[in-house]
Amino acid sequence: MAGWRGTIGVTSERIVARGAEGCRGARATALLALVLLVACGGCWRVRLPEVQLAADGAPESVGLSWRQAVALALEAHPDILQARAELESKAHSRNIAFGAYLPSAGGSINRKRSRTTTSSTTDSLAFDLDITQPIFTGFATTGEFLQAKREWEAAQWSYRLTSADVRLRLRSAFVQLLQLQQLVEVNRRIADRRRENADLIRLRYEAGREHRGSLLRAEAIAEEAAFERRQAERRLESQQLTFGRELGGQLWLAATLSDDLEQWLLAVPELPSDYAALAEQTPTVQRLIKTAEASRAGVLVAQSELWPTVEGSLNYGYSGPRSSRLRDDASAQVAVSVPLFEGGRNVEGVRGARADYEASVEAARSARDEQIAGLSTTWTAFRDARELVEVRRRFLEASRERADIVRSQYTSGLSDFQDFDIAEQELASSEKAYVASLADVLVREATWEAAKGSTLEEALDAP
Repeated sequence: MAGWRGTIGVTSERIVARGAEGCRGARATALLALVLLVACGGCWRVRLPEVQLAADGAPESVGLSWRQAVALALEAHPDILQARAELESKAHSRNIAFGAYLPSAGGSINRKRSRTTTSSTTDSLAFDLDITQPIFTGFATTGEFLQAKREWEAAQWSYRLTSADVRLRLRSAFVQLLQLQQLVEVNRRIADRRRENADLIRLRYEAGREHRGSLLRAEAIAEEAAFERRQAERRLESQQLTFGRELGGQLWLAATLSDDLEQWLLAVPELPSDYAALAEQTPTVQRLIKTAEASRAGVLVAQSELWPTVEGSLNYGYSGPRSSRLRDDASAQVAVSVPLFEGGRNVEGVRGARADYEASVEAARSARDEQIAGLSTTWTAFRDARELVEVRRRFLEASRERADIVRSQYTSGLSDFQDFDIAEQELASSEKAYVASLADVLVREATWEAAKGSTLEEALDAP
């Protein structure tokens, strides 16, 4: 009895000792995990590139053409880079789906040594190679591959849609920057002319040939023109940041453009022959069509749950107590699985997939009809804006001629201040309206190209 107690005592001490060692091991493991967590904490954080608003030693302004701006956007615009990464991801998913057609192989090595209190030590060694080949999956493999392929094609159209959207924003920012550059020059001419007019009226007032009200109005108008000049200069600086963002984050770039608005003026566009065909080829509609085709492949995947599946497998290996006494063994089998009753889940899955397909088709049809109406509206606005440019040009020519005549008459005393003031106001308004009409027609053109789905790549390749 005492011996039995002694044995129990020794065992208890060992259990306590091993428990203490286990606790210390657990604490050490926890401490090591905490150290690794702190050390690798930065691995799970995303750090955006630093924004640079001013570059040391960078030139005050950089002359850019439209083609150079497009090249910069294609290289560095985050929306373009994101769309490319998403397209690449879909390409990898397509390749993964294709891999389901191929066999899968795996190998294993098992080395085991065991010992019990009643027998001697035994060793075992085994090498195995397993190959599995799907023979028939109820067309699930084909459906999944077609679905992944159509999703990849939809991603291609999504990229074109993103490229067209970036082109529209870049073109709009480009045109607005051109407009402000030209508006600064127009406002400078207007401010100089207003100052000259105020000096002329002051001389006439001091000579007693004009009353004080005319002088005060002329000075106020001159101050307003100076303010509008400064305002246009500040808006130009702000627009340079907007343009730099559309270049792909070149926010430090104080860009000046080497083009002008009239250089990009096109002839009156022709009426498209077929809005329906044009609408169906737009990226928005094509993306939804490919999505519908992917949903159709999803029906095939759902139907595979109703079919039996056949799979073949091959196992070949060596086993034995040691490497010098290994024996080979091989086995091959074909497994057939037949779905008998799934509680109606497989049937409902097919019905749901068909409903998803029908919904995606109707979404594509709705988008096509919307694009037809949108293309018509966009082209009409483009055509109207282009014709308006000629009207504004005629008004500008008339205003310049009339302002010179009335100014000459006012100087010689043949016209009063009211006619002189009206003529000058009309000239300033015509100058600004003409610049605005030039910018508007270029933005309308960019909107028309975006509605058709014209991309940055096409803009870069255009003559």
